Amino acid sequence: MKSRALKVNKGFAITTGAAVALMALTVSPDAAERNTLILASAQQNDCDRLAGSPYDQQRNGAFAPVNIADIGSEAVESCRTAFDATGNPRFAYQLGRAFNRADEPDKAMNAYNVAAKDGYAAAMVNYGMLMGRLGDDKAEISYYQKAADNGNVLAAYNLGVAYRDGLGTTANVKTALDWFEKAAAAGDDTAAFNIGSIYDEGKLVPADDQTAIAWYDLAAQRGNVDAMINLAIMYETGEGITANMQKAADLYRQAAEKGDMFGASKYIQLQELGIVPAPSQEDVEGVSSLVLKQGDVETPAKADSEI
Repeated sequence: MKSRALKVNKGFAITTGAAVALMALTVSPDAAERNTLILASAQQNDCDRLAGSPYDQQRNGAFAPVNIADIGSEAVESCRTAFDATGNPRFAYQLGRAFNRADEPDKAMNAYNVAAKDGYAAAMVNYGMLMGRLGDDKAEISYYQKAADNGNVLAAYNLGVAYRDGLGTTANVKTALDWFEKAAAAGDDTAAFNIGSIYDEGKLVPADDQTAIAWYDLAAQRGNVDAMINLAIMYETGEGITANMQKAADLYRQAAEKGDMFGASKYIQLQELGIVPAPSQEDVEGVSSLVLKQGDVETPAKADSEI
C-alpha cells in the first residue's frame, strides 16, 4: 500500500506554532500506517522463517524449511499476525503447524481447515491426515487426492501408501505404484525406495530384481539410507546383479556416515575381512568415528519398506 503524500497549501502562510500542530496531525496517520505495514511485513517473514514446511511446494523459498519438531513457540504469534494482516492461506497453514507443535490440535485443525478451504494444497494434506485420525477415511483420501492433483508431493506419497496398504481405501498396487512414481518423479526419495521394495519383495507384484535395483539406486543417489542398505545387500549377495563387494562396502559406508548403525557394522566387518582398507589414525570422520565392537550391533533382516 502506498503511503499518502503530504499536500502543502501554498495559498496562505501560517505561524510556526500552527505549522507544527498541523504537521503533527498530518504526519501521524502516515507514520502509524507505515509502522503497521513494517510490523506486518516483519511478522510475515518471521512466520515463513519459523514455520515453513519442507512438504509445502508453495512455501516462501527465501527461507529454509523447518521440521515441525523445530518450530518455536514464537511462531504462533507471528503466523497469527501475518494471517490476520493478509488473509494469505500460507500463513494459516503455517499457523496450524505452529499450533500442532504447541500441542493444540483443535486450533491446528481449525487453521488447516481455513487454508484448505482456500485451496492450499499442503494444508489439505495435514487436514486430511487429521480427518483420518478422527475416523473419516473417505475425507482423508479425498483431501490427499485434491492436494496431489494440485502438485503436492507428500499427498502423492500418502496416496501411494494408502493404496499399497489398503488404508482408507481398497488396496490396489497398480494405483499405489502410479502415485509413488509421481512422487518419485517430483524428487521424493522414499517413494522411489518404496517402489524398489515392492518389486524386491515380490508380494504385491512378481519379484523383479532389475526394477528393484534401478529404483533403489535412484533413491540411494538421493540420500535414502534404507535404499543404500538394500542395494548394498544385493551387491554383497549377488541378488539380481553381479556381486561386487567394493560397491557394497561403499554403500554401507554412505549409510553409516548418515548414522545408520547396521551400515556401520557391515562396513567394519568388510574392513576386518580386508575387502576395504582399515581406517588410518588421522581419519576421524565418518565411519571410523563410530566406535563399534563385535556384538555391539545386532544384524537385522533386510530393511522394511514401511515408513
